[in-house]
Amino acid sequence: MTLNVALLGPASLKGEKLLELLDESELEIDQIQLFEDEDQAGRSLMFRGHASRTRAYADFDPDAQQLVFVADAELAPGVQAKLQGQSKGYVIDLYPERYTDSDVFLCLPAINGATLTSLDPGRVIGVPGSATITAALALYPLHEAYELLKVNLTALVAASESGREGVESLAQETARLMNGREAEASFFGQQLAFNMLPDVGDIQSSGQTSSEQLLREQLQVLLGEDLEVEVSTVRVPAFYGNLVTAQAETRKAVEMDQVQEIMDRADAVRYDHQAQKQPSPVSDAVGQDVAVVHRIRQDAEESGGFALQAVGDDLGLGGALMALQVAQRLVLK
Repeated sequence: MTLNVALLGPASLKGEKLLELLDESELEIDQIQLFEDEDQAGRSLMFRGHASRTRAYADFDPDAQQLVFVADAELAPGVQAKLQGQSKGYVIDLYPERYTDSDVFLCLPAINGATLTSLDPGRVIGVPGSATITAALALYPLHEAYELLKVNLTALVAASESGREGVESLAQETARLMNGREAEASFFGQQLAFNMLPDVGDIQSSGQTSSEQLLREQLQVLLGEDLEVEVSTVRVPAFYGNLVTAQAETRKAVEMDQVQEIMDRADAVRYDHQAQKQPSPVSDAVGQDVAVVHRIRQDAEESGGFALQAVGDDLGLGGALMALQVAQRLVLK
């Protein structure tokens, strides 16, 4: 099956990664159209050995493609209306928070990918946020085995979660400080280089930040609305990757001698209870297609519960790769 495909936002970090993965994929793409803001349109990007010129969003017609990938975090209302109004293909959006819950199907292929076979054309399919993906992949196998009741999560978020401007800002701050100058921080509100910031996103009336609220809501969609989720997010001075820590309460007592076998059967995770080396985003996650889980351990009371850490790639596994996997399942159906 040959496909006509559109990618909105190829200049973003996740868009750039997605274009790379599409280029390398086995999807039979007859034509790819690239769309971005008018002031950027006209650039020439390579795809499968041929130059493809980007076009302005004003030229975008969603019904001309079977698959539309969206990697732009900030779409004009008119473009979003086009996406929701299309009826002939599927929209795969890396920023599903822009829609109401009823307008988007949140999909993580390893958890609810089977549902894709029942979706009719015209649907918007959302890819969860990168920290949600890392946490959900790590927790889902244990949830299936022991039934999670409550999870306390802390997510350490890299600069890349804020896009290219976030990465460039951290690089500039770091370079200035290493040369004995002031950081002149502006993008993150305060200096991020050699620092940590406790507020990721806008603070809501509940006291949560927008990123904490999003992670909680998305995790409940994927693992169950009855799951109690408490989240804290911290921005750290890393360029790429993410790390989550979780403490969970379970309905059934966790059998530690079964955990390795449970994780071995799971999709998109890697766990070795005998590992001597501690994993990190840089050495173990960036560029990998799995979430690397570390130190699954029973709670101190040895009752129903466990704790773990997990690291993941926030651009590939945490976005672009999941979008590609959604597309592959849609094509197979």
